Amino acid sequence: MCALQLDGKQACVAVYFGEGAASEGDFHAAVNFASTLGAPVIFICRNNGWAISTPATEQYRGDGIAGRGPSYGIASIRVDGGDARAVYNATAEARRIAVANSCPVLIEAMSYRSGHHSTSDDSSRYRTTDEMNRWRARDPVMRFQSLLLASDWWDAEKEKDLRLSLRQEVLRALEAAQKEPKAPLSDLFTDGT
Repeated sequence: MCALQLDGKQACVAVYFGEGAASEGDFHAAVNFASTLGAPVIFICRNNGWAISTPATEQYRGDGIAGRGPSYGIASIRVDGGDARAVYNATAEARRIAVANSCPVLIEAMSYRSGHHSTSDDSSRYRTTDEMNRWRARDPVMRFQSLLLASDWWDAEKEKDLRLSLRQEVLRALEAAQKEPKAPLSDLFTDGT
């Protein structure tokens, strides 16, 4: 039993991780504990095919991360991580299951990391330009925008107005931040509390 259940709340917890983290012992311990204790947790794995520079084919054998759920006795859902509506629906269903049954659910969102893993990573060393371009053509933001436009829920004029409004908002925030006094260099060595 977890704190949410003790408080009588109809809620669950969501945790996010990449498929590389699913190769760590912490993942297996967390899923096993959640399953054993009947904790309403949604484990959301963003499987982008790469654990930093290690391809998924060298990380694990078998059918991805969702295939691990049944071995822990938990429901699993695999979804196109680039489809916002599909991810929303999968998450809503996972939440329904987790709360109604006081149990964990595993979601594997199949996606792609179109940029570098971090500032110290140069993904062009291990991924081809062609591969990255193919995936960028399936950009989730552009896919969702296309859906909105095709459904007449959005148009070019609204897009232009929103971009202008947001740009002005960011510029105002930058101007306000620039007026704030600079922190002393000694603050670099404090914990911020």
